[in-house]
Amino acid sequence: SPVVFVLPAFEVRLGPRVPGTKAELLELWGRGLARPFYGALCPRCQAPTDYERWRALAPVPGVRVAYEVPWRDPWEPFYVGPAHGVPPFDERFLQYGFNRISQACELHVAGFRFAVLDGAFVVHRGFKVAGGFHGGREAELQRNRQLFRNFRTHLRQRYPTSPRHC
Repeated sequence: SPVVFVLPAFEVRLGPRVPGTKAELLELWGRGLARPFYGALCPRCQAPTDYERWRALAPVPGVRVAYEVPWRDPWEPFYVGPAHGVPPFDERFLQYGFNRISQACELHVAGFRFAVLDGAFVVHRGFKVAGGFHGGREAELQRNRQLFRNFRTHLRQRYPTSPRHC
């Protein structure tokens, strides 16, 4: 079955240099200057990545597949996939909310596996905090929540033989 490669995502407090290696990232994490992405706002949105398992992996040179994880709602993984065969992103999901969830959900229904990479990660500069979003966020979230309900209905039609759902 097809696979996408999940990049663990982190937030790094403004100030420190963006880490270039896992060792540098782990050092910042240990000092409270880095944390899993959305760790304070939506821990469930990144939980399937299993950050503690990733953190505990023995260091190895280069990049490797460390482990596979099952998709779980409302996971929003950052991933790398093949150039062809990945369902296209649904561009109706504008601005905030359900954009990465919808993409991961469709990957799951389409039969993709999720392999977490070690030795590679993505970083967002600054900690995400409640109240740190723009004023129209709630309206965007409501619009995209309704769109996501319709999206899931259409997935059942697009993948009628899939045993997976979201």
